[in-house]
Amino acid sequence: MAITLALAAFALAVLLHGLAMRVSMKLDSVRRFLMVGIPLGLALTAFSLGRFGLTLPGFAAILLYAMLSELYMFCFTLVLSSVSATMLILLRQGPVQASALASVYEPREMVKLRLDRLIKTGFIERASGRFCMTRKGERLHLIFTRLRKFFGHVSR
Repeated sequence: MAITLALAAFALAVLLHGLAMRVSMKLDSVRRFLMVGIPLGLALTAFSLGRFGLTLPGFAAILLYAMLSELYMFCFTLVLSSVSATMLILLRQGPVQASALASVYEPREMVKLRLDRLIKTGFIERASGRFCMTRKGERLHLIFTRLRKFFGHVSR
């Protein structure tokens, strides 16, 4: 019962995320998922603890939902930077010459694509022909720096 409940809550979160992606908002896909996923997770947590108490089935439902949600977010954010996924998106619009596909992945075009995504997500901005980090970008950099130090990864 607890596992079925977690799976149903996750399926509902994915469905609501799909609907949220079709609504005009200035939120990226991760924030849109969090917008629907967090309230569902809290509701699942409250229901599981109320129904099952502090037992293994109650915690299993909560942890399964959290794990599936994290895996889902990892998969769709990974796709955003995937060369293969981007090519498939281009090809979905119709046949494309090999030279056109190759030009998209020339070093300059790859950098342009990544810069466009960083601008779109609000991590950098362009001013007077130069790029600079936004407060959001600085916060993310600070988080990554602290995580790197915590896990003992040397910065290069």
